[in-house]
Amino acid sequence: MEIALLVLNYIEALIWPAAVVVGLLLFREPLTVVLQRLKGAGLPGGVSLDFSQEIRAAEILSREIAKASRKPRETSTPMLPITQANARMISLGLQPSPSGLNMSRYADLAQQDPNLALAGLRMEIELLARNLAKGFKVSIQPRDSAGLLLRRLYDSGAITSDQHQLAQKVIRLCNAALHGTSVSREEADAVIDLASVLAKDYLEWLSWGFDDGWTPPDSN
Repeated sequence: MEIALLVLNYIEALIWPAAVVVGLLLFREPLTVVLQRLKGAGLPGGVSLDFSQEIRAAEILSREIAKASRKPRETSTPMLPITQANARMISLGLQPSPSGLNMSRYADLAQQDPNLALAGLRMEIELLARNLAKGFKVSIQPRDSAGLLLRRLYDSGAITSDQHQLAQKVIRLCNAALHGTSVSREEADAVIDLASVLAKDYLEWLSWGFDDGWTPPDSN
């Protein structure tokens, strides 16, 4: 029975990313209509956003995060291959990533519809934040917004100040796309690149953030 459940979990990990992307593509037209209706609307609270300027500010943060010292890893514990990320999350009782932590999936979607790609990315970032909260045992509520989730993670010490700020900016940019801001493919790619920095840190957390003696299967 346990083996059967494990097999089903692996199948779910493989199917989920494809299903999300396919779903976004299937409902592309109705979602695009909704986005067009919102076009020109400000963000909640009447706050406007300079998309390009926000990207430039976020890129500075992403470079700081990339330069930050990583947790030293023992030679006996290799980095988790991205192809095993969802299986690892499932084994930890976490939700699998819609993209399998492969941000290029959103870049591919951005070729067809940049706003839709950022809508999918917005879902991904919130899911990963909820996984972090579970992993770090941070108390959250089902209705907590992505911004509040990130704030709780920062206050608990689960993420750094730079990670918190960068994730908030990525969410803000994705929210702008959802509220009708016209986004070019180049701008969408820039936001996806920013999210890739966070995804890399998340992958490192999956690799070394748990004291369960786990190592990737192909390292044994």
